[in-house]
Amino acid sequence: MLEINKIHLGDSYELIKQIPDKSIDCIYTDIPYLYNISEGGGNPEGKSALSKRITKVMCNDLQGITDGIDYKILYDFIRVMKKINCFIWCSRLQVLDILSFFNQAGCNFDMLVWCKDNPTPQTNNVWLPDLEYCLYFREKGVRLNDGYKLKSKWYASPINKRDKDTYEHPSIKPLQFVKRHILHATQPNDIIFDPFAGSGTTAVAAMETGRQFVAIEKEKRWYDIAVDRINGITASGQYTMFREAL
Repeated sequence: MLEINKIHLGDSYELIKQIPDKSIDCIYTDIPYLYNISEGGGNPEGKSALSKRITKVMCNDLQGITDGIDYKILYDFIRVMKKINCFIWCSRLQVLDILSFFNQAGCNFDMLVWCKDNPTPQTNNVWLPDLEYCLYFREKGVRLNDGYKLKSKWYASPINKRDKDTYEHPSIKPLQFVKRHILHATQPNDIIFDPFAGSGTTAVAAMETGRQFVAIEKEKRWYDIAVDRINGITASGQYTMFREAL
């Protein structure tokens, strides 16, 4: 078993094999996105100057985390969980594949969304990029906790520029929303597994809600930031005592 309450540096496809069967209470992860920068935009040469600048920034910021995942790891997800209790943030292009996989496992599912009220103004024959998707899968017997505030399937906020500036990860999710999910679907001292830890949001959320965690991150840059983050240090090396309230 990988050490609990630690972020591990390595390949999740390999390290997940070290986790025993039915030892994890919940998986909470933001997988590498499959993202088509040009989709819906028509002829790239016909894009506005603003749209071209946005595309260039997105390609640079998302480099290394836009190649998607090998869906074979989902079999290990099911293997390591005591009962299927799984949150997966993904791109729109990945929704159908992931839904199809877990549907065959006989799970209930919900789609949770983060609604951004100040999205990047991409208007070249496309919808605004104002939603991000989190798929939640639950096997019969997984208990959801009471609490009206915890049960909302959506969360509205501006783009979390402060977190991106503080921890430098381009796809960081709102800590407050992650904590609500964990409080709703897990119990105190449960072990939460994140195989694609990024800047460590899941680990921080677990710590702040009285849960345990096991996390893996392949990229050394994000691993270092995540380890510092769980120790109260920002990407710039500054100590912080700030914590978000629910």
